[in-house]
Amino acid sequence: MTTQADKTLTMIREVCALGRVELDRPHTPDGDPVPGRALVKGLRAIDQDGEPSDISLSVGLLAPRAPYFDRLVIEALAAGTRQIVNLGAGYDDRALRFRHSGVRFFDLDLPHTTADKARRLEALDTDSAHATLVPVDFATDDVTDVLARAGHDAHQPTLFIAEHLVLFLKPEDVARLMTGISHRAAQGSTLALTAETHPAGLDSALVVTTVDEVMFAGDGPLHTIMTREAWLTLFDQHGWQVENADEATAVDHFELPVADQAVRIQTQFLTATTA
Repeated sequence: MTTQADKTLTMIREVCALGRVELDRPHTPDGDPVPGRALVKGLRAIDQDGEPSDISLSVGLLAPRAPYFDRLVIEALAAGTRQIVNLGAGYDDRALRFRHSGVRFFDLDLPHTTADKARRLEALDTDSAHATLVPVDFATDDVTDVLARAGHDAHQPTLFIAEHLVLFLKPEDVARLMTGISHRAAQGSTLALTAETHPAGLDSALVVTTVDEVMFAGDGPLHTIMTREAWLTLFDQHGWQVENADEATAVDHFELPVADQAVRIQTQFLTATTA
């Protein structure tokens, strides 16, 4: 049964997909920047009123975020990394845009999204042999086993990226995902993700509940918002060293009242290497 939270999540993800293709983004010499728009053709991002959503907000949020992860992919390719794992890839076209000789991309997402993306790729006139689409439910599946079955080599360095994913996972599922990634991360691997953060001194569960009530009338898809310190601790517990831990790279996401004070929620970009 499809819940309202499921519908809202689909809307958010389609808004992001539609917004991303509006940006001027780089590509490798062998990459193909053209199919990105074709991959999202027909997506409508229907809101709760049954109308197509306005993607202007998405473009504003993506403007700093997409280039951050694009740069990490380009840097990883230049450094000789031959595996890119895109967690919660959705309709992202990085596997096509950053195609590079000898490099394999693994795009992980929910089964229905993966199946639809595969259908869309088959209809495109572009080489996608280097891209492996992997169905996964991050709430139930073990990423360690999923990647192993997909052909990922745990003995070779990997760039793992999770752009706009962990916000929609429950805290226990985020921790399990981190464990799974760590088991597949050879020395020299990198993990980068967007983490939603709130100021210190507030209860994270209360923040999430308030966000849900104010923004989604108690039936929303957002689950994990923590302090920056909590995120840094989580990385450390799973064997990852966050780069420039004392310097936050972030964009303001939204602001709302929590415990009688205005609380700013930020999207912070965290990049870490195997410790």
